[in-house]
Amino acid sequence: MKTVGRLILSAIFLVLTGVMAAAARSAPDVVFAFYPAFSRKVLAAVSSVTAVVPFCIWEVVVLLAVLWLVYTLVRVFRHHGRGILSWLSGIVLTLCVFLFAFVGVWGLNHFGPDVSQQLGLSVREYSAAELTEATRYYAQQATRLASGVRRDEKQVGQFSDFSTLAKQAGKGYETLGQEYALFTGSTDRVKKLASWKLFSHFGITGIFICVTGEACVNPDTYVAWLPFTMCHEIAHRQAVAAEDGANFCAYLACMENPDAEFQYSGALAAYIYCSNALMKADRAAATEIWNSVDPGIRADAQAANEHYAQYEGKVQDAATKVNDAYLKAFSEETGVQSYGEVADLLIAWYQQKAPRT
Repeated sequence: MKTVGRLILSAIFLVLTGVMAAAARSAPDVVFAFYPAFSRKVLAAVSSVTAVVPFCIWEVVVLLAVLWLVYTLVRVFRHHGRGILSWLSGIVLTLCVFLFAFVGVWGLNHFGPDVSQQLGLSVREYSAAELTEATRYYAQQATRLASGVRRDEKQVGQFSDFSTLAKQAGKGYETLGQEYALFTGSTDRVKKLASWKLFSHFGITGIFICVTGEACVNPDTYVAWLPFTMCHEIAHRQAVAAEDGANFCAYLACMENPDAEFQYSGALAAYIYCSNALMKADRAAATEIWNSVDPGIRADAQAANEHYAQYEGKVQDAATKVNDAYLKAFSEETGVQSYGEVADLLIAWYQQKAPRT
C-alpha cells in the first residue's frame, strides 16, 4: 500500500509540474507578469538561510542521500529483495518532488522574457562589420582595464583569493538593481565547490542550485575568469535562466563592480566572446584586433587555454552532451551553443547603451 501511495503522489507531482510548464508556454503574459519577481523573492529568502554557512549545503545533502541510498539498498538485498518496489517508489517520489520544486521556484524562467526584452535591447542579425566594431570596442575596454590587474613576469594576471572575490561579487548587481527590476534578487556571497575536482573533469566552472539558493563556483576556474563566473552564477539567482543571458548579465555586473579585478574579468570575457564569434565571420579582422590588445590579455587567454587543456577528454564530452540535452529541454534550442549567443547581446548593448569615449 505504501508503494502505491508513493506512486500516486509521484504522478500528482508530475502532473502539477506539467501544468506549470504548459501554463508558462500557453499563457506567458499571465504567468510572467508575476513569476520572475516571485522566483527572485523565494530564491532570496532561501539564500538568506543557506548563506549562514560558508560551505555548499547541497553537496552535503547529496552526499548524505547517496549514503542513505546505499545503506537502504543493502538492507533490501539482505532481506532477499523484499521491499525493492517500496525502495524504488521512494526514489521516484523524491525525484518528482525535486522536479516540481525546481520548475516551480526557478525552472519556468527558461520560458519567460529574455534578458534583451527586460533591458530594452533590440537584438537582431548583425553584419560582420558590426561585429568587428563591437569586438574592437570590447578589446579596447579590456586593454584599458588590463593595467589595473597585478601581473607576474609573464604578464599573467594575479587575482585576489576566492573568499575575497566571493564577498565582492554581488556589488555590481546592487548597483544594477537601482535601475533594473531584473537585478533586485539576492546578492549573497558565492560559495566554493568542495567537489571541484569532479567538476573540473566535467568542464563545469559553476552551478546554481535553486532549491538551496546557492550560487556555487569551481575554485579551479582560471583566475582571470573567476570574477566573471561568480557574477554568472549570481545572475541565475536573479532569475536569469538562459546561459547567454547569464553571461551578459555577468558582464554588466562586472562593469558596475567597483573592484578593478571584476571590471577587467568582465571586459576580458566580453572581448573573448565577441572575438570567437568574429573569428568565424572574419578571421583577418579578428586576428588584427587580437594583435592590438594589451599583452596581458593574450597572456591570460593563453594561460586559460593551457589550464583547461588538462581536463579535455571523454568525460568532459559526455558532460557537455548532458548539459546540451538539459538546455534544449527548457527551450534553449541551440543547447550549449547558447553560450556563444551572448555576442548578439554584447553587440546590441554596444550599439544602444555603451558610453562613447
